[in-house]
Amino acid sequence: MVELIVDGMPMQVPAGTSILEAVLRTGGEIPHFCYHPKLRVVGSCRMCQVEVQGAPKLVISCATPVADGMEVFTASERVKKARNAVLEFLLLNHPLDCPVCDKGGECPLQNYTLKFGPGESRFIEPKIHRIKHQPIGQFIIFDAERCILCTRCVRFCQDVTGTAELGVFGRGDRSEIGLFPGQSLDNRYSGNVIDLCPVGALTSRDYRFAARPWDLVKQVPSICGLCSAGCNMTVDVRHKEQGQQILRIRPRVNNEVNGHWICDEGRFGFHFAEDPGRIGQPLIQRDGELQPVSWNEAIGRIADDIARILREKGAEAIGVIASARLTNEEAFLIRHLFGERLGISNIDHRVRRSQDTGGDAPEDHLLRRTDKYPNSVGMRTLGLLPRAQGMGTREMLHAASEGRLAALLVFGEDLVTALSGELAVAESLEKLELLVAHDLFLTATAKLAHVVLPGLSFYEKEGTFTNFAGRVQRLQPALEPLGRAISLAEILQRLARQLELPLVEGNAEAVWNALAQSVSAYAGVTYESISELGTPLADTPVAR
Repeated sequence: MVELIVDGMPMQVPAGTSILEAVLRTGGEIPHFCYHPKLRVVGSCRMCQVEVQGAPKLVISCATPVADGMEVFTASERVKKARNAVLEFLLLNHPLDCPVCDKGGECPLQNYTLKFGPGESRFIEPKIHRIKHQPIGQFIIFDAERCILCTRCVRFCQDVTGTAELGVFGRGDRSEIGLFPGQSLDNRYSGNVIDLCPVGALTSRDYRFAARPWDLVKQVPSICGLCSAGCNMTVDVRHKEQGQQILRIRPRVNNEVNGHWICDEGRFGFHFAEDPGRIGQPLIQRDGELQPVSWNEAIGRIADDIARILREKGAEAIGVIASARLTNEEAFLIRHLFGERLGISNIDHRVRRSQDTGGDAPEDHLLRRTDKYPNSVGMRTLGLLPRAQGMGTREMLHAASEGRLAALLVFGEDLVTALSGELAVAESLEKLELLVAHDLFLTATAKLAHVVLPGLSFYEKEGTFTNFAGRVQRLQPALEPLGRAISLAEILQRLARQLELPLVEGNAEAVWNALAQSVSAYAGVTYESISELGTPLADTPVAR
């Protein structure tokens, strides 16, 4: 540890720490543009200059390591004058378009100018005009006039993704960020440059002119449900004509999971949750077509058919396929009701080969995983697998084709689309006496179902996922359920009442508490201990 004094206050930090990092760790402030904790230091913006006792001139704090006995002044008159001058130079050619800039309200340049900058400009010459609103990738718009050449975006593409689409071209005040010839900013993590940009030079095509930060009524910490990585994210919601809508997704810093980054699929792939084609009410097959019904009628029909098939053919004639897109709490209720109360052995969550033990693998050197389900490890930990003499997903479909399986309940999976390349899925499903499909959309599987139940997206759920590394993380609902949709927990609880079977009642946390008491891997874990950053489990069947 190194001891130093900053603005008269003694502090201890590890050797090798920069002055800037030392101050930020203690909650202090040194303005900076080019520095980022996950990018290499270049010290180009000069905004973070501080005074060090005995040094002949100001030093840039991001590139100056601490030393024993060092005395640092972060707000001396020399420092204030230097910051003022740096901001004046940065603003020479900067356009005065804060009122129409997407960064307005959350812009470091705007904030630093107000706090540390000159009150007016002495520059009266014509500004240099540069290209505006130029698409440089599928998701990114570039306004060169706003750029302050911090090079964060360049270093991200060079050092983090390794794709190096961006560079600095020109000299002096003609220097400009640009694409290398023949390139487009289309790597799978390109959206991170939006967060990295400290001004409004790199903005999202999707979010452009959609809202101001103060329009966002909710900024919900949650978890991405599009692969097994379980990246932490913040969901920004605004009131729109149709009600509350998601406007953007941002990465939430968690150094144990995704660090500061998130992939483009997780960032921009949220629109399915608000698709007008989603199912908003229960449906029952009548006269060759699916017709809307009440929840009581839909659940009553399922309960009556299950009770009849159990009487006539036994539990071995019923199968359950539960998607690994379900939360731990939903999976636990499925296990509790169908496996323990009804004695059904034909239960599985595996549909794609990447879900088999050892089948999940990194897609790249960053975050993306081959398993596109967020909770495969959770399903294995909870035992959502065939029991003794029970059948897996493919075996159930074979049994249905041979008439040995009479009923199949499918939660969150489109079996026809997923498996038709290897099995005659539709023909097998058509032979069932009862097919229940619980899904967001009227998929190819749902169109064949006798009863269709509307599901909730992971943006509407409360609960937990267990990621590929065995880390339990909490989902928080950002949207209200669509239409007349209700949670799967409530569906299962109502079905249990119809069948006159006891089942855990209450909200997601109540179900979790029952889960933690009965599954040893989760023993002692509470929602409070999971918190916003999750908690690792020591004993999970992890597929690395």
